[in-house]
Amino acid sequence: MHTDNPVVKDHIITLDRFPHLTEDQSLSDAVEVIKSYTDGSRELLRYREILILDAGNRLVGRVTMQDIILGIDPRFTGLAKVNKFEGQKPDATSLVILWEDSFFEECSKRRTKKIIDFMSPIKLTIRSSESLLKTLAIMLSVNETVLPVVDDSRVLGVIRMEEIFKAITSRCKL
Repeated sequence: MHTDNPVVKDHIITLDRFPHLTEDQSLSDAVEVIKSYTDGSRELLRYREILILDAGNRLVGRVTMQDIILGIDPRFTGLAKVNKFEGQKPDATSLVILWEDSFFEECSKRRTKKIIDFMSPIKLTIRSSESLLKTLAIMLSVNETVLPVVDDSRVLGVIRMEEIFKAITSRCKL
């Protein structure tokens, strides 16, 4: 490997700049943390997921915005599972109309649920010394856009498709 090839450690978003919680924190904490990472005057959300750490700062999982929504109201989980009836395609989204009043009345009641109950396991991590191209190949092969960067069981941060895209396209001089 050539020493001038870009590596993950040069493009990482360090843990102190990426949303993370401990596994004992709540759904409400997750909402606040993800909303606290905004960008620009329109306050657009910068990240779509949160890393979850244990008490020893070891990586145990991740929570996406979708996981948070499903934590707020698990009825959304069933929308993808609505069966087709005699060749007709049911409009599962019309079911939501029936939930609207109860959703906003009930969602705050779930605020204290532990985030660990909604977290997904980490399928893959990457080392900071890996090349960006190898990391890109891994991301594409497993359909991930964010990979945690872990060296010697220590979470350093994440590498995202956005950082890899910027690095490789600037190097390609496109």
